[in-house]
Amino acid sequence: MNHQQQNNNSEVNESITTQEAVDLLFGEGWLDEAVSIEDEANCTIGAGLDWGSALAPLMLNLPLFGRLSTLRVSLNREVRLIIETWNLGIGTTSATETARARIKERLLSPSPELIPHLEATLLQDDLYGEEFISNREALKSLLAVLLTDSDREEIAEKAANSIRTQVMSQMNFSEKLSA
Repeated sequence: MNHQQQNNNSEVNESITTQEAVDLLFGEGWLDEAVSIEDEANCTIGAGLDWGSALAPLMLNLPLFGRLSTLRVSLNREVRLIIETWNLGIGTTSATETARARIKERLLSPSPELIPHLEATLLQDDLYGEEFISNREALKSLLAVLLTDSDREEIAEKAANSIRTQVMSQMNFSEKLSA
């Protein structure tokens, strides 16, 4: 085994704290480093939640992965509950699916403005004692930052298109029956 492999193995065997894992996730320069690795390899490796060499130590912090999962599930649940209060009828499913896709996208590749909010949420121990995050205000606050105006516009468009499609199909069906 060469020296580089020994160093990599020793890094993998070291456990890291939640703060260190969050720093790996959102640390300054992580995107630049991922891009430079892609350039050096002359291919697309990936960005967002593809942490390259940082992945192995990050995987040793299962509580952080648990928190990320809990956060995503809780955000999806919260956005569904919010959308259900809008009484969109047939548009509810489309709006919810679109919102969930945008949440996943934002969590996989957070903007620089979003990172401090995610860090603060991931480091708030009191949020992660149950299957879901029960603090709805914390989730709503994060959703307000997480979903952009263009995301909200897309959610509205998808819901409107679903309603429009339903109305048009019902109108065509009614016209055929009366003919």
